[in-house]
Amino acid sequence: MTTPTRSMITAAAVLCLATTSPGFAERYFVNDPAACPTNAEEQDRLMDFANDGGLILEEDGFSSMEYFCSFEPDLQYHWDGYQVTTHVGHCQTPGPVFMPTLFTFVMTQEAPGEIALFDSNEYTTRFYSCTD
Repeated sequence: MTTPTRSMITAAAVLCLATTSPGFAERYFVNDPAACPTNAEEQDRLMDFANDGGLILEEDGFSSMEYFCSFEPDLQYHWDGYQVTTHVGHCQTPGPVFMPTLFTFVMTQEAPGEIALFDSNEYTTRFYSCTD
């Protein structure tokens, strides 16, 4: 039996919070807008998305089932102009293996509900709101 890692526990908690109420009270973003559940019957879609490596972003980090990144300060959501913020943090994979990282987020009024993430990866990761 595998011992749950922090990333697994965090991802499961995010998924439960994000999908248990009819209005999706928790604000969260995913890196594929097709993964956003549109009603309570589609709750499993978000869990399957995380199990398949999909990323879920919140104010203090993002995760999938086997991967977790946290950062400070918390991300503030604003699309009333052009906002660029840089946050310090780390990512964790099972093992545990920790990778210190800088995260730069960009939000623009031209793309409300979308957040671009620039980090040490070659490609930009985009997150899309599931709650508005």
